[in-house]
Amino acid sequence: MNRPLIAPNLPLHFDEVTPQWLTQALANSFPGVKVATVERDKDRFGTAASARFKLSYSDRAGHADLPPSVYVKGGFDDKWRKRVWQALHQEVHFYAEIASEITLNIPKCYFSGISDAPQGILVLEDLEERGATFGANLAPVTADAVAAVLEQIARMHAQWWESPRLASYAGWGEPQRVYLKWLYRPKHWEQLATRKHGELITQALGNSATAIRSLEKLWEIMDAKPQTLLHGDLHGGNIFYEPDGRPGFLDWQLVFAGNYMHDMAWIIVTGLDVAQRRQHEQDLVRHYLAALKAHRGEAPSFDEAWLAYRQNMAHAIASYGAVPIDNGPLAVVQGAAERVLNAAVDHDVLASLGLARG
Repeated sequence: MNRPLIAPNLPLHFDEVTPQWLTQALANSFPGVKVATVERDKDRFGTAASARFKLSYSDRAGHADLPPSVYVKGGFDDKWRKRVWQALHQEVHFYAEIASEITLNIPKCYFSGISDAPQGILVLEDLEERGATFGANLAPVTADAVAAVLEQIARMHAQWWESPRLASYAGWGEPQRVYLKWLYRPKHWEQLATRKHGELITQALGNSATAIRSLEKLWEIMDAKPQTLLHGDLHGGNIFYEPDGRPGFLDWQLVFAGNYMHDMAWIIVTGLDVAQRRQHEQDLVRHYLAALKAHRGEAPSFDEAWLAYRQNMAHAIASYGAVPIDNGPLAVVQGAAERVLNAAVDHDVLASLGLARG
């Protein structure tokens, strides 16, 4: 098991990702290599920022497999870096300590480093070099595509089911929980109620206090169940696809130890539109359970899983239906809310948690 490099002088802005820095970053994977020039494009800013760097080499040091381009991902926006540094560090720890052991299709990582700036940086494979295509929030997908994702994630869940190593990652889910409760503060709740789907969030959760209680109750229930390693943010925008259709998994910033249902419910309710989800969700829950049983020899019953699925709509509302309005393009924010709020109403999330409407 590797540890991330503690590097006090990590670049804080893309302009600081120079040939000299990339030479140092690639040294562990490709000893002796020297990067001559870099050409940056495809800048993307979100919770983390990433950009592609096309590389030329002045010394290949005998390496035949040097990448012609890489993606550099980290906190390259001053405001967001200070907000989400814990997520940046968690993804670095994932690639340094866990990635080599899991069975999922993920990008190669050539460098992982953290600093107390705070900063966390990854140098990752350019997946376009192998012909991969990328999912997106609200992009149309089929139930079969979601089933393929569930098959893969069930294998990872089985591998880590009740593993003693999970104790090493205790608390990794806490920053997400703090943030989700913050989204339900009274001032923000008032704003949520005025949005396009405001009536649905009021119908689902009642008021700010009950919304917060729904999260607390969900976590109380899920923390008492078997734990495994979770991707933590398994929506369609964090999936890529090989030319043969096989799914792969991106963005491990929210990885943590928790109950399997967090991942399973999240991809179903966010990946499919409302009509698709209503038509296929029960079959997909059964499909996941069959895949888990194939890898573990046992799995929860459908009735137990179905109740947990309904309960996890509480997480879905907060994560997809209560985010700030500037969290992305307006159509995406509204479309995401439509999916999860309809699911929460369909499944009477408060009743599933044993809570009265506030």
